[in-house]
Amino acid sequence: MTLLPCVDRTEVTNSDTNTLILLNSLTVGGSEKKAVFLANDLVGRVPRVVLAYLNEPNSLLKHVQPGVVTACLDRKGKFSIGTLYKLRKLIQQHRIRTVFAVNLYPALYASLVKIATFDRSFRLVATVNTTDPASSRQRRQMLLYQNVLRYADSIVFGAEFQRDLWTRRYPHLSRNNSTYVLYNGVDPSKFCRADFDMDDSVFKPAARYVLGTVGKLRPEKSQIEVVRAVHLLRAREIDVGAMLIGDGPERSRIEAEIRDLGVEDQVRVIGEVDDVRPYLAALDFFVLPSVTETFSNATLEAMAMACPIAATRVGGMQEMLQFGGGFTYQPGDLNALCDQLSVFLTDKSMLMKLGEQARRAVVENFSWNSMVDNYIRIAVGSPGNDATISATNP
Repeated sequence: MTLLPCVDRTEVTNSDTNTLILLNSLTVGGSEKKAVFLANDLVGRVPRVVLAYLNEPNSLLKHVQPGVVTACLDRKGKFSIGTLYKLRKLIQQHRIRTVFAVNLYPALYASLVKIATFDRSFRLVATVNTTDPASSRQRRQMLLYQNVLRYADSIVFGAEFQRDLWTRRYPHLSRNNSTYVLYNGVDPSKFCRADFDMDDSVFKPAARYVLGTVGKLRPEKSQIEVVRAVHLLRAREIDVGAMLIGDGPERSRIEAEIRDLGVEDQVRVIGEVDDVRPYLAALDFFVLPSVTETFSNATLEAMAMACPIAATRVGGMQEMLQFGGGFTYQPGDLNALCDQLSVFLTDKSMLMKLGEQARRAVVENFSWNSMVDNYIRIAVGSPGNDATISATNP
């Protein structure tokens, strides 16, 4: 497969921007991994980087570089006054000028520091990962969070679709805050299919074609549909299998479905892995079957590895695939998914073309280094209000 070249790094530094990234925890997840790697990459580009998390688990701590200051704020119960004081002390101690709060609950703590202490010495940038509050509990919580976001200096959304949805639902956000769309980025020099030869480290299914997906095994991720797609495609006499990389509460249900459909030899639940790249290199097609998503990091990583993409038409996934590399389908429409896969899997030249398009889209539009540059621009408040910042528009 022909692979595209990597992009050069653009250095951006700012001498006045001590930065704190605040998360709920350092558990394994797309947003958490992105925050850790962002903190690592900011070292040397801003004077000080602090990575703080409200409570354990902290399984990603081993990936944090020594130059990053880390702090667990030891949250207890549903809300912790002690954690609030620790956060305030951390901001003062390290002379923080910008706090990036990763999603709504961390934004609550950061905004309360500003409100309770009348502290205007730091800028609060809330990065919103939720696209649409699905449950009644989440909708009730939004009665609080929509007011919390009033105290953010800027709000960063992951896709135009998401920003449009939020600003229509909560019009005061666009009136009272600077809002930005900043697409996720991937380093194509690290995610490169040519660097990973097939070997025994990846226990592939017994099939000619291999589908795959990466993510926590949760109901909203709908990985069980990949199992059902394999069953339907095999009924169409297409020799296909799948690998599901990840772990979570849906694992037992997924494994039961694998047994019930009789595809034990064709579908493997790999579990959580430290490095997804060898598995992505083994795939013929990456499938994202989620019923809700904003701008999937896992899908971008697959694209960088020249994997063709089949993604549900949710959140910003159509924005991600606007440059080619795959197709979208309605969530839950297994027949539509299988109809498309039936065509592409049996056409080797089309598979190669889609894979090349997918990698090109990352190289040209979703670069990690440009994304980091743009985070720094947002930290100092330079992009301008209501900007859409693609990875190639630093």
